[in-house]
Amino acid sequence: MLLDRMRRVTRDGRWIPEIDGLRFVAIMSVLLFHLSGELQLRSGRILPVDARYAGLFHLIDNGECGVSLFFIISGFVLALPFARHFLQGAGSVSLRKYYLRRVTRLEPPYLLSVLLFVVLIAGYSRHLSLDLLRHGAASAVYLHGLIYGKLTPVNPVSWSLEVEIQFYIAAPVFMQLFRLRPAYLRRILMVCLIIGIGFAQELLAHSPRASLSILFYVQFFLMGLLLADLHLCRSNPVRSSLLWDAVGIPGLACALAFHRDFVDIQFLMPWMLALLCVAAIRGVVIKRCLGNPWIAIIGGMCYSIYLMHFQMIAAIFKITRRCIVPGFDFLANYAIQLVVTALPVLGVSIMFFLLIERPCMDPNWPSRLWHRLTGRSREEAIAFDSGGISA
Repeated sequence: MLLDRMRRVTRDGRWIPEIDGLRFVAIMSVLLFHLSGELQLRSGRILPVDARYAGLFHLIDNGECGVSLFFIISGFVLALPFARHFLQGAGSVSLRKYYLRRVTRLEPPYLLSVLLFVVLIAGYSRHLSLDLLRHGAASAVYLHGLIYGKLTPVNPVSWSLEVEIQFYIAAPVFMQLFRLRPAYLRRILMVCLIIGIGFAQELLAHSPRASLSILFYVQFFLMGLLLADLHLCRSNPVRSSLLWDAVGIPGLACALAFHRDFVDIQFLMPWMLALLCVAAIRGVVIKRCLGNPWIAIIGGMCYSIYLMHFQMIAAIFKITRRCIVPGFDFLANYAIQLVVTALPVLGVSIMFFLLIERPCMDPNWPSRLWHRLTGRSREEAIAFDSGGISA
């Protein structure tokens, strides 16, 4: 089926469509937020917001909370195999295969995107500067935020990918929390860490390098671990209920409605987004909506969309800014830009996913490539990566 050929590939076959539905919410929030920012900053004119739609404008303008949702999802997904091992007696997680899987799955699309944008920026400016190469090199090894303390001009949104990589490296250490018994003690400790880290981060609020690192977002990943712990609870399983829908939607609304101050973002947002995540898994209406095949499939493409969307919006807007209608307010012009800009961005991102990212989801692609390059037997090729890489 067409849908099967487009959805993400997992090695163990455990695909949870609602999780990709959450990724859809996260990536669409971020895309809409960046499109709004482009229109506000690059339109060359003041576009008033009708007072009747000020609330909607505020929701769009807070779409960056989608990045925090991504962090929670990452913590949840990476925690599941470790939690199954420590809590349910499942097989242990091979760290070699864990790290190798991160490299083979994520590095090719990311490095290609860095190279692509360096070339495009150099071509647009008609000059390949040493400074651009330095920024590109720092971005390629996920160190730009730590080295420069600011966003990279190559692809400004990649700061969050640097944070993700830092978590991937440290994740096996965090996963040792699942060794703690009894369950209530473990969960209380996680809650205390999530709250306590939020307090401690106030000391780092004015450090550019810290605010672009895992030090400023670790509580979101820990929230993912806590949700994984509750998800695998066997003694008192949480049943699906409309009550979770009743708290999940307000949870997302509250997260989007927050003002961008320290308390809202660092203390309250992890809990509001957690309500949405639980509703996606245990709710009825939200689970059905996020589990819709098309929503889940587009959500599964979030990595490609995230890599491509920001610089593409900036490039396309240089043309589509001519579509701005002076007599229209901000939201009317925003709707026009959403059609003429967002659709091409999604189209290119989907092509990038199908041609580049999805093939890299096959855990055996390194052995297959080695087989083609060397002409060795398929058995020897598979033995090259010890029979595949774990999810």
